[in-house]
Amino acid sequence: VRLVNSTRIFGKAMCHISCFGQYCSLHVSTLTLTSITLDRHSVAVILNPLKQRMSLMKGALSISIIWLMETCFFLLHAIYQKLFQY
Repeated sequence: VRLVNSTRIFGKAMCHISCFGQYCSLHVSTLTLTSITLDRHSVAVILNPLKQRMSLMKGALSISIIWLMETCFFLLHAIYQKLFQY
């Protein structure tokens, strides 16, 4: 809608929520892929295909920690960002 009307018609709150969602999802996806890569590297799946990988509990815990960290970091960004109107 912003690109069609060249203005933010949803107001200040939606601006904060939109930016929070964009930044948070970008960093969560990057850290999740990094976590998967570190798991694959530590187990060396190619060299030892039968070795046990990360358990479901460890995976859920690492994803929860990633989401909690990123929410805390970018919630501050979303709260304190400024909206300038021309």
